[in-house]
Amino acid sequence: MAVALIATSMISCNKKSEKTTVLADSVSIMFGDLYGNGMANGIKAQDSTINMDEVIKGVEYVMRADTSNHAFMQGLQIGMQVMQMYEGIRQQYGIRINKDLLLQHIAVALKSKTPMDQQALQQLQMALDPLMKRAIAEARENDPAVQKVKKEGEAYLEKAAKEGYTKTASGLLYKVQKEGTGANFTDNDVVMVKYRGTHVDGTEFDKSQEPVPFHMNNVVQGFSEILKLMKPGSKVIAVMPYNIAYGEEGSRDPMTGEQAILPYETLIFEIETVGVQSESATQAPAPARPVVPAAK
Repeated sequence: MAVALIATSMISCNKKSEKTTVLADSVSIMFGDLYGNGMANGIKAQDSTINMDEVIKGVEYVMRADTSNHAFMQGLQIGMQVMQMYEGIRQQYGIRINKDLLLQHIAVALKSKTPMDQQALQQLQMALDPLMKRAIAEARENDPAVQKVKKEGEAYLEKAAKEGYTKTASGLLYKVQKEGTGANFTDNDVVMVKYRGTHVDGTEFDKSQEPVPFHMNNVVQGFSEILKLMKPGSKVIAVMPYNIAYGEEGSRDPMTGEQAILPYETLIFEIETVGVQSESATQAPAPARPVVPAAK
């Protein structure tokens, strides 16, 4: 997006050296070393294969731009913002937005003498939301990787159903390894749980090091359902289809933003319940999973 905007708005860069002092040059060198090395470490940590010559070209283009041309500089800022939005939608939802149409309508809006007011923008946003959901569903249906995960989950569920797992109305499959004692947990309980979560290939994606509290109204449907079938001291293996786990969107790591649970993914949890959290217990940090994913 930013590249497209820049390409249609090229100006000659000012490459004339500015008059400086020896002291100012020393400051320039130190700032260059400080920012350059700091940014290099950050960039290489994210992508060790990145072409630094291209990074330098981008930095130099902006640094040598005519900063007195406020309109052009504002265009650069808008372009970077729109590019981030474009890349975010592509990476997170798999939707490939048409850049030509996007640029065309941005240009029309920017040149309009009567841009949309807040009420019209709100109505447009309301119309966009259901359209986005349809576009996301279409992108996932056409994504071979997503469909592969979905089929692998279905195959695992069929296999588990033949291996002595009990199946509930929601599609949850579970096998009791150890019966607990006392009363079953209820919706109002905060249950102390030890668990291990894996993908259908056996790869572990999450594990509690010690018992952690789970609020029954703040976990995915499958986890809440299995907990209510358990008692203190119970151990089970639960297989959760995507519709009662993280659904058609999956879940992203709250720290890195990376896709931790894929869309349509079936998950396996080994669960042990310790008991109900006492009212006097210090509130422990909430586990990363299997809490309900944040609304997007």
